[in-house]
Amino acid sequence: MQKMFSTIITENGGYADLHMHTKLSDGTLSVDELLMLCKRKGLRCISITDHDNLDSYKLAEEPAKEIGLEIIPGIEISAVWQGKDIHILGYFCDPTNLALNMELEDFAKQRIARVKAIIKKLNALGIGITFEKVHSYCKGKIIGRPHIAMSLVDEEYISNFSEAFTKYLGDGCIAFVEKKGLNPQETIRLIENAGGIAVLAHPYKSGLSDKFIENMVEWGIQGMEVYSPAQKGAVGRKYKEMAQRFGLVGTGGSDFHTENGTYPPGCMKMPYTVVQALRERREKSRAEWF
Repeated sequence: MQKMFSTIITENGGYADLHMHTKLSDGTLSVDELLMLCKRKGLRCISITDHDNLDSYKLAEEPAKEIGLEIIPGIEISAVWQGKDIHILGYFCDPTNLALNMELEDFAKQRIARVKAIIKKLNALGIGITFEKVHSYCKGKIIGRPHIAMSLVDEEYISNFSEAFTKYLGDGCIAFVEKKGLNPQETIRLIENAGGIAVLAHPYKSGLSDKFIENMVEWGIQGMEVYSPAQKGAVGRKYKEMAQRFGLVGTGGSDFHTENGTYPPGCMKMPYTVVQALRERREKSRAEWF
């Protein structure tokens, strides 16, 4: 199988994509399908960062080795700050860490409660979807608003996925329910205590102010996404400069969800040296902790 994908990669060469999703959260591909797609795209290293779970890494570790694709453990955790979702990526976390897994189980329960509360609001508006229907779109333990959007599209209450968020599910919309969870400081500690490195995801897409990013640095964030489809041109340069100023590792990826989307794996052409920088930062942090 490896001969089919044979490439020549120097010690520091090649590309990485450290932000992608599968069916185990809100993506549309299975773990195996995503691995094969990444290999076809010529990537050297990836991280699957499904929301609030590490199950994809457990499934991908051996198949990735078989096709010569380097993979590091990844997760995207939704922290909460003043009613707003703050997405924090964790890399190199120990998938067997007890405290992390206990929190992730709690997150899954909170997600179910939130989805049921949203459905109740939609039902009061005359939209007759059910939890069972929404849950049928969920292929893992993690259910969320995207699965509600899928149901709304299939039941023809809306015409497309984006409309679900602009009309019903987005912040401040008529069916919105505030998320509950850990705050950013607690999330960073959770990742660190599991042996990982915490990275701030897509700050521009999340609408985070420069002051808030400074607060995140004070709270212990080790990296920030600077390679992101939402952060191109002058915006991208701004965040690269900010990461350098604060001594953060500038990471990123495609934030891939579906083959029908605009941004495929590897689209940001992020160099493999970023993975090396993350490893070095992790080793430095571990030395300081111990």
